[in-house]
Amino acid sequence: MSSLRVFMTSYVVNAIWEVTLIAAAGWMVSRLLKRLGPQAEHVTWASTLALAILMPALPFFRWLMAFLRVPDKVIGNSSITLVAAQGGGAQVEGIYVLPAILVLPLLLLYAGSLLYFAVRLVCSLHGTARLLQQASPISLSPEQEEIWRDCKRSFSVEDARILSSSRVSGPVTLGFREPVLLVPVGFVEGCTPQDFLAALAHECAHMKRRDFQKNIFYEVVGLLLAFHPVLWMLKSHIAQTREMICDGMATERLIDSRSYTQSLLRLATRIAMASRVSTLHAIGIFDANILEKRVMMMNIKKQPLSSVLKYGLIIPSTLFLLSIAAGGAAMAVVIEPQSSSQAADQAQPYGQIYQVGKDKDVSAPRLIFSKDPEFPKSALGKKDKFNGSCVVTLIVDSTGAVHDVRVKRSLSPDFDASAIKAVQQYRFKPAMRSGEPVAVALYMEINFERF
Repeated sequence: MSSLRVFMTSYVVNAIWEVTLIAAAGWMVSRLLKRLGPQAEHVTWASTLALAILMPALPFFRWLMAFLRVPDKVIGNSSITLVAAQGGGAQVEGIYVLPAILVLPLLLLYAGSLLYFAVRLVCSLHGTARLLQQASPISLSPEQEEIWRDCKRSFSVEDARILSSSRVSGPVTLGFREPVLLVPVGFVEGCTPQDFLAALAHECAHMKRRDFQKNIFYEVVGLLLAFHPVLWMLKSHIAQTREMICDGMATERLIDSRSYTQSLLRLATRIAMASRVSTLHAIGIFDANILEKRVMMMNIKKQPLSSVLKYGLIIPSTLFLLSIAAGGAAMAVVIEPQSSSQAADQAQPYGQIYQVGKDKDVSAPRLIFSKDPEFPKSALGKKDKFNGSCVVTLIVDSTGAVHDVRVKRSLSPDFDASAIKAVQQYRFKPAMRSGEPVAVALYMEINFERF
């Protein structure tokens, strides 16, 4: 089983529920921090997006590191408890095995969605680049030139350019190396100075924040979860709070809030009458479709909050969001598609598997060779004493060989891996039934101790 397939399977299964859990926590935190303004909400949603993308992958990386580490030997011992057979489909705690018939369609659907959204992203970026290449220089009146210079100066974006395009319906910002403001053909001629100032101030705020680059970054990192509807909601909230932040920056530096809201309404009416061309990654003044909410935010008188209240809201909210994300990661699992050898083992392998204790005429197998478990390297640097155990299930066949070793009660991925490696080397004198060797299922408790 390749690590890539383990990662993809584990990531998809964990993301289905874990992203929803993290997003719900992010929503609660954003409501709590609403009094602090759109900047706090924006940071909350961006952080939620990052956690939603990263957390479903953590179990896989813990699993991978457990197998990549070279463990060092330390005092260890194992004790054996014989129990009823669990059967071939016993569930592994922390590591789950899925039949290949389920894994293959899941991976095909995920790979297909990943390919679709990746191709769409590439096509969109190509279209955005062509939009910029086809843009034309624009002539501004002396008054408009002065407004443009004031906006660039106020937001420290002196290298910004303004161009026109027939393919946009309203002002949009784009450009990687140098910011470019695109306006529709005829936009300048039909704009009052106040409306022109409002539009340019808002777009220069986007340039100052490098929102075009951030938007591309969110799209790229979000490809892993592009299939998930909750991700679309997270990006929508990021876009909404981003627009409100830029509204606030514009009114703080260049224009009063009343004039700004009046201009927003006039510009919205004008843009609504134009045919809209999709520019997925260019940042426009009306991208988030929350004009009414933005106007209301502009008209709300903001009460200053004390530093004590701010930190009293921020610190508990941050801890809450991180604890929910960490809790979700702790409950997440590694999904291993069933290997062909496992399938073969389950199909035929050992004849009937007996249950020691339940089948009265079956004697227990006797351990004749064991190997001490190796203490994981990750825990060697700690000076404290250590005593812990994990439980594995296994089958001892009629020759005394060990098969199908799986974790039943996990200690941690690295300790589990060491226990499995040790148990796989055990040899037994087989269990007997009516004088004949038979296969039995066992539990084994593997103890790790450091004095």
